[in-house]
Amino acid sequence: MLLYISSPAFVGRTFVVSCQKSDTVARLKANIYHILYEMGRSTHQFRLRFKNQYLKDVSTIADYGIQDSHVIKMIPLSKKSYTSDPLQASASSLNSRLSEDSLQVMLQKEVNTLKLRERLCVDMQVCVWILFVFGVITYVTAYWWAAFYKCAFAIMALYITPKYTRLSGFYLRMAERNDIRILALSIISGLLCLSNILTLYFLHEKECPYLTSPFQCNRTVNFSVPVYLIETFVFGGVAVFAAILWRNFTFNIGNYIEPVLVEEKDIKYIFISAKSSSTKERRTAALDLANMAASSDDNKYALVTAGGLQVLIDLALEEDVGIRGYAIEALSELLTIKAIQNQFVDIGGVYTLLLALRTEDEHVVKESILALCQLVQDNDDVMQKIIGENGMDDLCHVVNNCSLELIRLVAGIFLDVSFSETLRTELLRHKKYLPSFKKMILIYDSGVQQLALQTLEMVTINESHMLLLHPELIDSFLKAIITSSDLHVKTLASKLLLYFLEVDEMVKDVLEHPSFMDALVSMVHFASDNVSQAITARILSHAAANNRDLLADREFVDLVRTVQVHAVDQEAWMLTDKILLMKQQ
Repeated sequence: MLLYISSPAFVGRTFVVSCQKSDTVARLKANIYHILYEMGRSTHQFRLRFKNQYLKDVSTIADYGIQDSHVIKMIPLSKKSYTSDPLQASASSLNSRLSEDSLQVMLQKEVNTLKLRERLCVDMQVCVWILFVFGVITYVTAYWWAAFYKCAFAIMALYITPKYTRLSGFYLRMAERNDIRILALSIISGLLCLSNILTLYFLHEKECPYLTSPFQCNRTVNFSVPVYLIETFVFGGVAVFAAILWRNFTFNIGNYIEPVLVEEKDIKYIFISAKSSSTKERRTAALDLANMAASSDDNKYALVTAGGLQVLIDLALEEDVGIRGYAIEALSELLTIKAIQNQFVDIGGVYTLLLALRTEDEHVVKESILALCQLVQDNDDVMQKIIGENGMDDLCHVVNNCSLELIRLVAGIFLDVSFSETLRTELLRHKKYLPSFKKMILIYDSGVQQLALQTLEMVTINESHMLLLHPELIDSFLKAIITSSDLHVKTLASKLLLYFLEVDEMVKDVLEHPSFMDALVSMVHFASDNVSQAITARILSHAAANNRDLLADREFVDLVRTVQVHAVDQEAWMLTDKILLMKQQ
């Protein structure tokens, strides 16, 4: 696919780069460096940005959702150091210079490799044309019939030999499978070289077996010997050129530059930059740390061993959104390793992540939630810290103010907390959390609804009185039953509603709700499995037992009969039959 690269440093000019979705950002940058090399600007330092997000060198193009013909911005990096500390300035300058020198060496190496490819392609074409000319001349030699296969080989070689220039690349017809074609050409040319050597041997042994000099043979033989000898050298040359070219074709732009861009940088210098007084220096350091953390597990351990957790926590508390974003990205990557999680919790990292949830930038919030998701899995200590640091308030803030994607992540965290015996009651202890649960229950996303209802179910199974403290949820359950088209959501909401119907003090609130009958109709029409039918039958039974007037309601009786006719569960059939007997009495 083709990508368009624009930069404020090159006004009026847009670079076009061809790449694959699986290519890393570092390889994309390598292509750009080759373009800058032709402009004499190979030392130009830059970062790439797409949709207000800086691209990490170790990530792939597909990771950022970049599609064909998208425009990527190239943001120049300032080479000036803004720090007032001479030690920090010199360290940062040294680190930058070493990285830039390595990049320039690798860039020159790639350019030389491509120049070699261009020269080999031209030399091979010259050799093949020489073969074609001598193939025609072979027609007047001792073995005239060899002219046919030699000319055929030359014509085939002219077609196979790629036409390549470093600036334009391959011609379209030779753009694919060059390595296989050239390898085949090298092998065939080597065999023909061997064939010519055997031909010279047969000329000497058969045509002039008793003569000490080949020039004492007839004119045809004397003419054939130098022709075959030249052909032998040219065939050998084509075989060697093709073999070298085949090896050269294993190289692609970025093979040398990419490792330099994603290599492990000196952590010491990055840490010094992270403590610089310059915002740009700290932002670059945070990006470097995020790249290192994402590159390998070895780099993760190296960062933590060198004290990187505290450095990243400090960066995550910065006011600059870019610095916070990169720092939390790095922390999120580090926390994928279980051994690092405990150390992070011990130094108070949970508070940092919770604080980031109040940031207006959704990318920062998302990375913080992802990090929290890593921590809360089977870790009661982290859950306790979340509750203790008023983390429930921060998570509810996300539910009330952020996008659906982030709400879904928070709903997953709530469900994890509900599995903790000691902490699940905290979810419903305070009424201030109810608006968040109501929003998740009524949101138009069945995934979020299921997570929210499962959370409440887990709390209610063990502490049913906690749910009964909040009759305000009755309205949400009824509306979820009516509006949702997901049977699982309806079943979960019906289960929770049943808890209120089983308590005498709460029955009236449910039965007198204006949406109760509509919810009942929706439950009956969607109940298709034994679980949903059994729950529906129980609700009908409780409703009939507590409000005898419903037995005279034709719509209610029709609903009971519908459940009984379609019942696949014995309990559902027996309960509906009992209701109908009550009507007859």
